[in-house]
Amino acid sequence: MISHVAIQKKKGTIRSSTLILIGFATAFFPRLLTYFGAPSPLNFVHFVVLPVVVGIALLTTRVKDRKQVAITWELIFGLGVLLACTIASALINQAGVLNVFLQYMLQAEPFLLLIAIMATPLSGEKLKRFRNWIAGFCLFNLLLAIAQSILLPIGLYPGAEGGQLIEDNTAGVFASKGGSAGNYISATVSLYFALYFLNEFKTVPLQIRIAVFIGAFYQTFISDSKQVFVALFVGWLLVVFTNVKKPLKILYYLVPIVLIIAIFYWALVYTDVEFLDPYRNFTTYRAEDNLYGSDGEATLLKSTALRIIPSYYTTPLQWFFGLGPGHTVTRLGGWFMNDYASLLLPLGATVHPVSAAVWQVILSPSGWLARESTLYFPMFTWVGIWGDLGLIGLGAYLYLGSIVWRRICVDNFCKFLLLSTAVLGFILTQMEEPGQMLTIACFLGLRWQESKESRLKAAFE
Repeated sequence: MISHVAIQKKKGTIRSSTLILIGFATAFFPRLLTYFGAPSPLNFVHFVVLPVVVGIALLTTRVKDRKQVAITWELIFGLGVLLACTIASALINQAGVLNVFLQYMLQAEPFLLLIAIMATPLSGEKLKRFRNWIAGFCLFNLLLAIAQSILLPIGLYPGAEGGQLIEDNTAGVFASKGGSAGNYISATVSLYFALYFLNEFKTVPLQIRIAVFIGAFYQTFISDSKQVFVALFVGWLLVVFTNVKKPLKILYYLVPIVLIIAIFYWALVYTDVEFLDPYRNFTTYRAEDNLYGSDGEATLLKSTALRIIPSYYTTPLQWFFGLGPGHTVTRLGGWFMNDYASLLLPLGATVHPVSAAVWQVILSPSGWLARESTLYFPMFTWVGIWGDLGLIGLGAYLYLGSIVWRRICVDNFCKFLLLSTAVLGFILTQMEEPGQMLTIACFLGLRWQESKESRLKAAFE
């Protein structure tokens, strides 16, 4: 009888972990498949598959650890609050049911995946197997991007449509013939993976782990994903500051950092080093332009949505619940409703003039900075969440993030993932890219499971 129960438990565990990998794959690989001719609706399959995976994981879970169960329930509660805010915003603004579903899934998916991982008792060989599969997916993305950087210029890899830059399609599994930020997503995933691989795969020779890290660095540079370096650098700074116990010690880090930034800025403005050319649009090629300051071109352009969104408010409730899911500058409103209009609009999706108004600014002469660097793009995740769901919706999303910070972050790598991703949310809409965010969720879940296993081993030694 005991052996029968053990066999059933083992089968249930293997089934859940395998389903999680399948759910992850449906978000990680569809761009690659559509790049080679698969139908574009494949990009939406994960929105259906992942909730099913989470449901099965919860219904079949045999997790007894109280802490693990408590984290799962807190995440479920937080997702319930976010759903309530999304529905309330939709009702106030008459947004379509499809808008509610898609916007909610774009924001909730990584937390749903974390719930599935928390509901699955991964340990020993099962944990190792799960980790190896995730690492294999990420390594494939990195190697494909490096191969693209070599094969695209010589015409041995299918190029982009519409004259898109080669750098934009040096994007691993996230390349898109129609144009996308796939190079940024792919480079971010590769750098996160390289750091995880370097620190956690101790059985792999050090020279191989270093080679992977150099490869990720090379991919980020060759794909012109300079904003990723900026975000990760700022994320690292924030991690350093969160670990400082005595405020005066911040000066030990702050002084050399400011010095490095000053030297870097001087090199951009006053030298002609070719290596730094991709970064010069962070300053300007045109010395007469006024970029920064309260009335600078960069400041006004970046804050465009902050000014446009409130101008469309017709009721005080919109300050609290926004203009509706997918109605402003989130990934859904700013991009999906343009890229997939022929698919989504006939199904009942709704649009709002705010999105078109912001795009009009981007495409106008005053939006030249946004077209040169996405660092100045006025469509980014944090302003989009506020625009769509208002202050209460933004608070609900931050509450979910706080659960992960308090309950799942077990080390500085986890903090780095969260903080650097938050920085990326001020640049573009990468915080709503399923492939990137589910990869982050996997790394967070893995580190929690690995930490738990280490604690259990230490307790029995």
